[in-house]
Amino acid sequence: MSKVRVLPEHLANTIAAGEVVERPASVAKELVENALDAGATRIEVEIGSAGRSLVRVADDGEGMTRDDAILAFERHATSKLRTVDDLSNILTFGFRGEALPSIASVSKLTLTTRVATEAAGTQIVITGGRLGNVRDVAWPVGTEIAVRDLFFNVPARRKFMRSDATETYHVTNLVTHYALANPGVGFTLTSNGRESIGATPVASLRERAYQLLGPATVDRLVELDGDSSGVRVLGFASNPQEQRTSRDAQYLFVNGRFVRDKSLGRAIADGYRSMMPSGTYPAVVLFVELAPERIDVNVHPAKTEIRFRDEHVVRAAVASAIRSALDAARVPVTPFPAPIGIAAARDDVSEPVEAPVHVPAPIVAAVSAPAAAPPWLSPPPARAAQPALDLDFRPPVPVVPVLALEPAAERIESSPGLAVAGAGDAPIGSMHRGLPLVREDNHREGALRGQLRPLGQIRDSFIVATDEEGLLLVDQHVAHERILFERFRSSTTANPPARQALLLPETIDLTPAQGAAYERIGPELDAAGFDVLELSGRTIAVSAVPAELPPGDARALLLEILDAAGSGQGRASLDAVRETIAASLACRAAIKINMPLSDEKLRWLLDGLLATENPWTCPHGRPVILRFTIRDIERQFQRPEGFRKES
Repeated sequence: MSKVRVLPEHLANTIAAGEVVERPASVAKELVENALDAGATRIEVEIGSAGRSLVRVADDGEGMTRDDAILAFERHATSKLRTVDDLSNILTFGFRGEALPSIASVSKLTLTTRVATEAAGTQIVITGGRLGNVRDVAWPVGTEIAVRDLFFNVPARRKFMRSDATETYHVTNLVTHYALANPGVGFTLTSNGRESIGATPVASLRERAYQLLGPATVDRLVELDGDSSGVRVLGFASNPQEQRTSRDAQYLFVNGRFVRDKSLGRAIADGYRSMMPSGTYPAVVLFVELAPERIDVNVHPAKTEIRFRDEHVVRAAVASAIRSALDAARVPVTPFPAPIGIAAARDDVSEPVEAPVHVPAPIVAAVSAPAAAPPWLSPPPARAAQPALDLDFRPPVPVVPVLALEPAAERIESSPGLAVAGAGDAPIGSMHRGLPLVREDNHREGALRGQLRPLGQIRDSFIVATDEEGLLLVDQHVAHERILFERFRSSTTANPPARQALLLPETIDLTPAQGAAYERIGPELDAAGFDVLELSGRTIAVSAVPAELPPGDARALLLEILDAAGSGQGRASLDAVRETIAASLACRAAIKINMPLSDEKLRWLLDGLLATENPWTCPHGRPVILRFTIRDIERQFQRPEGFRKES
């Protein structure tokens, strides 16, 4: 008996579904792309239970005849390819003919469609890949596909789906991407009966960006418009002062196709080289246009990965377009030194040391697309004359690890009072004055025990202290961050954090993904000390913030928390969300480097640090303390072990 057999059609489709259908967002992607290929001007996306129970996509495209609708569920049946040569000139989103049969094989699918030339529409019901009822129905021109009970017949795949918040985020992110790429098409997204995205057709990319990203974000973007070696680069990019902690605010498209491409990510990094510190990312809406034969979109069944024939040319064109846009907007370049050993944090630099960089937000000119061209291919607008900007600034001086000790008693009391963790309203100077700081921590090597005495600071940034075992260097910013983190994390309804009211409420326009995250973690923000009022749409107003947080950081911190909660950091549980909020708050509220501290503040900071559960690392994993034991010092001075100092 032969060992090699041809797989049954149903089994082959189910295997293909493992490549095409990863999660509900994969289903929505294939159906939205089909709607765009059909020439739709209005696309409705609806999900129920994060896509588990329902993913429905309806459009007003050209529709299908009965014969085409039935044939569309055969493997490799497509209207978009005819010959092998067509593969080198793909202008549509779909072309494989695998999406519909793959989706139908793992769900209960209903397709309803009609073309303008027929009086009646066609409805097809398929359950687990098996064709069921086919009948005539009354229907407007266009197509609706409703996918119910995804993975109902593949329970192992269903178990691999993530939480409702995670799956909803991915669908929201997908619809946001394609709405950005197609401003002339109206998009709506409804989740469990509530509208998350409502974008009416507009004439330009800038107007669509206003709808989805909000005016506060768009007004901080500069326009990209470059053409190099046949590679057209269009879109928007933020100035280097608008820094994000993740790449979630980067929307990448190639020939209108939403992609995830590492080479484009590296090209963006090249464009911002030396302008932004390590670990931060700009906001970018990037459209790359080039001849279809110069890219290969047939790399993966999901079609989110592509391959460039001349990757170095595309990378150089993107980097050049970003640099040119920033130069044209007169955005100054602030060099950041490479961090030594660990990535530098952007929130731990004290402002009074260096003159701040003042960069007015550039005004983005409107982009109007000609009728014959795709909406992202718009001619460069005439630039308004830019006013002269104040460029009198100095880049921050890097902290050089040179031991330059100064007695703390000789310092000027120039820094504001610090909040005392776990000490009520007691003034700092009244705590432990003249007493040794002690922590019994015998379970780990290099433990902190005996007398711990502060000696001074290095460059107003690192505390020098001694104990019975030798010398310690403490990073004052991350030490205070650890203290505040544990206090914020332990806040409860019975012991809420202190709040400070803002003189004027801070109004924030959320993106669809941020809006979905806010719906989930709103109570946690309230428990952390934020007073937030929901206005119309996705607009919120912040009227109060935690007392330790500088009011000017309210917007940036809230958006940072929402991005983290929506993109995967802390979505597993509410406890993880609370830790994310506590860590972000602590980083913003902690004292900075380049800040002189009095003897009492040095002593209070060390005492508070030693009272924490983990004094060795900050919430983000950075080291707090570096220890140099007596034996380490003896070795450096070439002294024998057990050396006793002379009397």
